[in-house]
Amino acid sequence: MRTIESQQSPLSVPQSIATQNSPIAYGLGSLGMESLYIVFAGFYMFYYIDELGLAVGMAAIINVIYGIWDAVDDPLVGFLSDNTRTRWGRRRPWLLTGLPFYVGLLVLVYAVPKHFLQGNALFWYALVVFLLFEAARTVMSVNYAALFPELFQGLRERAHASSYYGGLATLGELLGFTIPPLVYATFGFVPMAIGFAAVAGIALFVGITRNTEDPNAMNAPPVGLKEAFGEVLKDRQFLWFSIAATFLIFTTSAYTLATPFWVKYTLRASPQVTSLIFAIVFIIAILSVPIWGRYVRILGIKRTWLWTVAVMGASAIIIGLASNLFLGAIGAAVAGASLGGMKVCREMIMADFVDRNLERTGHRREGIYYSLLRVTGKFSKVLESLALVLLGLLFGYVNGENPGPHPENAFRFLMRAFPLVFTILAWLIASRLSFETKEAETHRDNPFK
Repeated sequence: MRTIESQQSPLSVPQSIATQNSPIAYGLGSLGMESLYIVFAGFYMFYYIDELGLAVGMAAIINVIYGIWDAVDDPLVGFLSDNTRTRWGRRRPWLLTGLPFYVGLLVLVYAVPKHFLQGNALFWYALVVFLLFEAARTVMSVNYAALFPELFQGLRERAHASSYYGGLATLGELLGFTIPPLVYATFGFVPMAIGFAAVAGIALFVGITRNTEDPNAMNAPPVGLKEAFGEVLKDRQFLWFSIAATFLIFTTSAYTLATPFWVKYTLRASPQVTSLIFAIVFIIAILSVPIWGRYVRILGIKRTWLWTVAVMGASAIIIGLASNLFLGAIGAAVAGASLGGMKVCREMIMADFVDRNLERTGHRREGIYYSLLRVTGKFSKVLESLALVLLGLLFGYVNGENPGPHPENAFRFLMRAFPLVFTILAWLIASRLSFETKEAETHRDNPFK
């Protein structure tokens, strides 16, 4: 789609922006980004705890350190990215440099050398490789997400691009969740990681190289660290949205972490059923994207987002009652419907935050906005770790060799209690916020109605 718009900035003379960017190519890159990450996030705890025998307490320690490291490097990468000035653009140098590390470190996550499989060596290997993988993931995801408001600048164009972005990203999650159990059950975890690294790497390379950054973004001078973050932190709408988003990130990550265990112990099913559950979630999510897009146009962003949060809470109730595949599949479908709506709303809300900041300051701060959202989201790792510790305290679960007397109740608890509580909290915050463009101008200084 060809976009020709003018953009006002107090730092430069208004000039025409003419770019030729492909929503499909950008969505293909998001497919690669998400599928590769899900192969890590969906199975690394299951692999290290249940397969390799890492104690759940040690896994919780790693998760806390992982979350702290992610909270530190996210804003740093966002700040450096926003202030990068090269003839290739601001984001592309970071993306092309980070890509080989991103795909290579996924393989190292699962290709654990034999002399690290015993004693504390497994803990240290996991800690180092996870932190390196997270750093590469941060470089890739912050820079790639920051491209969206710049590549697609009109409302109609963004709505069109967000459909491809959300749909193909969800398809990537579908592939990342459903295919690995089929592969590792037959060939092992290392071939699984190598295959996904290759395919996702190609998709990301296409998404990075096919689209062109806005040259006008290079005109503004770099911004100092204090000024850059201070201006964003004044945006109270964004900060409250980030808190609500963190609760929802924890809900989805709790589902992600617990599903392989829940299938094994609660449903007493094979790894292939894990693939089926994830397939239901993400197929429904993909199918729901155009429906939620229509609801956004009819109801507005705020009411649509409230509905997606409410649907996610309903999924926690259904999954918590499930003791068989039929109810489990229904709960998965409801969770998938919510996930599709969240993806549609999130990108439009974030792009609006960036636009309003640009109008107010004349600077583009996409990297900082997206990185700070990820920082608050990483507090979900602390919540995950607390949940894992509670499993040990309440149910006696240690690892696959010592699962305790009732592991089926342990993972039913993890799939029900935490998601329900935190979706309620997210809904209460969201219900008092305004995300509509017209209302945003009125309530810029007061995020609550």
